[in-house]
Amino acid sequence: MNFVPKLPVLADERTKSLVFKFSDPFMVRDMIPQSKTLDHPNFNVAVKWTDATAQILRNMGYEAPFRPTRWPGMYQPQPHQLEMINHHLTHFRNFNLSEMGTMKTAPALWAADKLMNQGTIKKCLIITPLSTVERVWSQNIFDVVTHRTSVIVHGTEDHRRDMMKADVDFYILNHDATKIGWLRKHLKKRKDIGLIIVDEGGMFRNHDTEKYEGLVELIRPDQRVWWLTGTPCPNFPTDAWSQCRIINPRGVPQHFGAWKRMTMYQQSQFKWAKRAGAEDLVFNAMQPSIRFLKKDVLKNLPPVTSISLTCGLTPAQKNAYAAMKAEMTADIGNVNITAVHAADQITKLRQILLGSIKDKNTNSYFTLGFGPRLQVLRDAIDAASAKAGVIVPFKGIILALEKALTTGKNPVSVGVLNGDVLFSRRNKIISAFKSGAHPRVLLCHPKVMAHGLNLTEADTTIFFGPIYSNDEFEQVIERMNRAPQTRKMTIVRIGAHPLEWGIYKLIDERRLNQATILDLYRQTIT
Repeated sequence: MNFVPKLPVLADERTKSLVFKFSDPFMVRDMIPQSKTLDHPNFNVAVKWTDATAQILRNMGYEAPFRPTRWPGMYQPQPHQLEMINHHLTHFRNFNLSEMGTMKTAPALWAADKLMNQGTIKKCLIITPLSTVERVWSQNIFDVVTHRTSVIVHGTEDHRRDMMKADVDFYILNHDATKIGWLRKHLKKRKDIGLIIVDEGGMFRNHDTEKYEGLVELIRPDQRVWWLTGTPCPNFPTDAWSQCRIINPRGVPQHFGAWKRMTMYQQSQFKWAKRAGAEDLVFNAMQPSIRFLKKDVLKNLPPVTSISLTCGLTPAQKNAYAAMKAEMTADIGNVNITAVHAADQITKLRQILLGSIKDKNTNSYFTLGFGPRLQVLRDAIDAASAKAGVIVPFKGIILALEKALTTGKNPVSVGVLNGDVLFSRRNKIISAFKSGAHPRVLLCHPKVMAHGLNLTEADTTIFFGPIYSNDEFEQVIERMNRAPQTRKMTIVRIGAHPLEWGIYKLIDERRLNQATILDLYRQTIT
């Protein structure tokens, strides 16, 4: 979003009014009751100076300033954050689609605080990924609206019930809590909760999930909803439909199929492509919205460089890959090759290339060895000027890497973040990474690393292998590429086989989907 030149408005602090010139001053009086006409050569209308009237004038094309406010907490809003605040205050339900790293959290809290001060709402519910409940939202409530109180509603059922009994301003839930039946019913009955903030709302883009259905069920018509996401449509224009059904239901058809036919067309049995003009349909549907680009509001961020490093394979990996490929080739004609089947087979190949295979019967991992890739990883870690985050798509590889990196001649201090690490332990690891000398490296599963964390202590993000999500890939990179980063940043991608480079290419082009997975499968077996 760019700041465009607007018509001048004079702000009079003495009379607390905004004065300007309009072709039809009586029309303004109809729109803004607290206004009057003026007999002046340069101005013919004066209105009471409030944030609401300033927003009306800004919508009309005037450069109307907001009322000066001393905001609570450790920080004061930047100019683009003031725009976000007023956007939330102006629209009952709205999108903030600003890019990752543009500091969307604080404006939502400032705006919620203002509504509480006005008596418009009493309490607020925040629904956010688990990785952000404490490190992002709880911490920001403490820093930004210091006088407000909050609880994290996570843990056992007894603990969640106790937290919901607490008399606080903000209740913070993780996304998956929307699946809990008794909690949904309780929240729907809470008339004192007048505002719901959904962070990383793009994660609710799949309408046929229990998580999304639970969210829809707990929201009442009388509640404000503010939807925060920098990646609303990471895969297809159809990703917008479920989100619009909550924020702007009139902007999309009632049924998903109709929206899909409006924005996409079918090329084959499994392949759909985006229609020309789909972006305009999505833009018009996702309203009212505001969007700032990071390059426009954080002009002093250091540059990001991407490099690709090729590694070799061990003999065991080569043999296992050849055997798996032969098995896949033998399946032709005997197995119905669906996108799900293709993805499952490619996942097995990816595990072989990374050096550890999961046994589905025992859930244990068999290590093939990954010496060549490990050496490339060590070299990339050594080249980092500061700390490094290593993104690993499979748990078995993470466990093997932790052992390999922390032993031997040149051990590295490592912290592990994956789904097995308890929430409390996870926060301790992140705190140590941010504030101490150790760990120097975080070994992370992308689903844990992808949302909300600010890890600017690192200047290098290393992909031990490609991951399988357009959204997660972009989100992971943004953990270090945000304020207050001061170092030049490097993204390192490691690969050993055309299959891996093919996945990286699809991610770069944002084309990783069921159809392209099938194409990858066919290329692999030929």
